[in-house]
Amino acid sequence: MDYNISSEKLEHPLLKKLLDELIPIFQKLEIKFFVIGATARDIIMELHGEKSGRRTQDIDIAIAVDKWEEFENIEKEITQLPDFKKDPKQQQRFLYIEYFQLDIVPYGGITTAEDKIFWPPDQSFAMTVLGFEEAEKDLVRVKIDDTLEIDIASLAGIFILKFVAWKDRHHKGNKDADDMGFILLNYLNIHEERAAMEHYEEVYEIEDFTITKAGAALLGIDINILLSDNEANKAKLKAIIETEINLKENSVLFNQILETNHIKFDDILDCFQILNQKIM
Repeated sequence: MDYNISSEKLEHPLLKKLLDELIPIFQKLEIKFFVIGATARDIIMELHGEKSGRRTQDIDIAIAVDKWEEFENIEKEITQLPDFKKDPKQQQRFLYIEYFQLDIVPYGGITTAEDKIFWPPDQSFAMTVLGFEEAEKDLVRVKIDDTLEIDIASLAGIFILKFVAWKDRHHKGNKDADDMGFILLNYLNIHEERAAMEHYEEVYEIEDFTITKAGAALLGIDINILLSDNEANKAKLKAIIETEINLKENSVLFNQILETNHIKFDDILDCFQILNQKIM
C-alpha cells in the first residue's frame, strides 16, 4: 500500500529539503535506497495518526551495492552539493547544513560471511548489516506533498535492524532498546485491522491478553515471515533473544527498555518470550 503525507507533519523541517537534494543523486547513479531507523519509525507512526517517542535529529538510509566503488561515487556526488559535507569522524556519516546527520549504510555484495561490512581503505571500521536484506523485502512507499516518493522500512524491519544494532552498541547507550520498546508498545495499535482479519486466534487469544503482548505476537509473526528465506539469520536473531530471556532480571536489553518506556519488567519478559515463540 502507498501512503501520502504532508511535509508539515514530518518531525524535522529539514527532512524534505534534504531528500529533495539527495534523491536526484541516487536516481543518477541508479542506486535504490530506503529509509531506516527512527525517521522511518516516525513517518509510519504519523501515517497512522500516532506520535513517536524520542525525537531524532538525523536520517538513516540503506543502499544495496555490489562494490565499494559505488559508495565512493555516492560520497563524491553528495559532497559536491553545497549544503553537504563528510563527517571526518564517521565513515557512514554526512552533515547537512552543519548539524543534521545523514547516515548512509551500504550492504549487499560488500557484506562478509559474518554479516559485516569493513570500510576501506584500512578496514578498521566495521558495521553489522544483518537483517538489511530482510528489511528490504517489506518496504512502505510514501509520497511527501505529492511530489517526492521514498521507500521506508516497515516497523518489523526496523525492529530487526534495531535489535542487531543494539547487540553491537548497547554499551554506548539505550536508544536502540528505547526504540524496540516503543515499537512493542505500539505495534498492535498500528496493525490492529490486519491482526483481527488475518491472525485473530494467534494474536487475540493469547494467554493473559494485553495489548502489548498481543503486539509482540503479531510482531513475531511478521518477523518470522521476513526471515523465512534465511534460516541462518533467523537462528542468529533467536539466539540473541534467548540469551536475554535466560538472563531475566540481569538482561541489559530488558533493563534498558524498562528505563525508557512505561512498561513493567514481567511484561517485557513475556513479550520477548512470545516474540521468540512466534519466530519458528
